[in-house]
Amino acid sequence: MTPEPSFDDLPTFDATKFEPPSWARTQFHQWEKNGESSTSQSGFDAEATSKEEYNEEVETGEEEDVWEDAQEEIRGDAERDRVVEPDEVRFTMDELRELLDLATKLKNEGNDVYKTKRYDEAIGSYLKALDHLPSVPNPNSTEKGEKEDTKKKTEESGIEEVNDEEALKIQQEEQNQIGLSLEEEERREIEDDVREMTKAVWGNLAASYLAIKDDKKAVEACTEALKIDPKYIKGLHRRATANERIGDLSALVAAKEDYTLLSSLLPSSSPLLPSIRKSLIYLPEQIKVEEKKQMDEMMGKLKDLGNSLLGNFGLSTDNFKFEKQENGGWGMQFQR
Repeated sequence: MTPEPSFDDLPTFDATKFEPPSWARTQFHQWEKNGESSTSQSGFDAEATSKEEYNEEVETGEEEDVWEDAQEEIRGDAERDRVVEPDEVRFTMDELRELLDLATKLKNEGNDVYKTKRYDEAIGSYLKALDHLPSVPNPNSTEKGEKEDTKKKTEESGIEEVNDEEALKIQQEEQNQIGLSLEEEERREIEDDVREMTKAVWGNLAASYLAIKDDKKAVEACTEALKIDPKYIKGLHRRATANERIGDLSALVAAKEDYTLLSSLLPSSSPLLPSIRKSLIYLPEQIKVEEKKQMDEMMGKLKDLGNSLLGNFGLSTDNFKFEKQENGGWGMQFQR
């Protein structure tokens, strides 16, 4: 028979195992039941005799400094880790010159291999050149935005707007009064050269894509060049050529728009005009053919959808006949 358990069988209680660690046995953690702090610990103000007084002293002392240091460190880390967008970078003039020289060298290398019909190598050189060309603000787009903002504010305020001649006179007077520094004028010239180089490289890249019949990439390259100069003749002509070869509805419409703009920009003696006028003659007919093709495709899909639904009732779209009425409308008749 198993003997009944007694308290003597229980393990003895060792209070030392439940003592707080040494770091917790400080004035910050130990307080007497009467609310007074122990003055035997060092490193703290002996006048702080209660927990409340001690907390008040700490809150106005080192903890504030530690908190401010931590905040400063966090702000520093955030600033270092912040991702800087390419448009936010402002290069020095020496850096701009160096990048422009490298891009020019790569562009010339691309031109040399393009002449020997090594188009893939030319594309590689042009892409490397673009990698070296920084993004610089376009003054034309900035001035356009400022003019639109001024016009909007004028319309809202009800004040009569000055004409272009008066605005130019005011602008010249302001420039004479303020004047651009020589350094700023030099920066503008370098940035203009960077934009022109970027436009030319995109144009040459488009020519290379056209040569290997990669028309979609040619369109993309021309579009990038035209963002810099919307009236860039080579960009407009190469994009129109690529879109004409692509041949779908949206591409043909875009080609017609570019050819129309080119016909208004080119001088009457331009050798490009005859082929442009020829394209403008037959493009409208091609657009109509593509529109009908797209309509037929859409109607075919609708017919298939209708047959899938009507098939549940033993019917099809062939059971419904549409006839044009004398008044120009359409009538529908059901037939077995």
